[in-house]
Amino acid sequence: MSGEVKRLIQELIRLRSKGKPSLEPFVRVHLMLNGIDPDQYTDESPSEPAVEETLRKMIADFRGASSDGANQ
Repeated sequence: MSGEVKRLIQELIRLRSKGKPSLEPFVRVHLMLNGIDPDQYTDESPSEPAVEETLRKMIADFRGASSDGANQ
């Protein structure tokens, strides 16, 4: 589905920055260090299954870590 990578990037940025705009650049740099350039993807970008899977795993890992931290 076109634009899926951009949607996943936006979701990850939203989750990791917790709505704080000042943290968004740090999340973007983290993505770049993981080989994903957020600026490279648009709403019209073709599907990239490998990148989508990486982003889904990052989102799942973050959600898991967030819920684990809440229970400590």
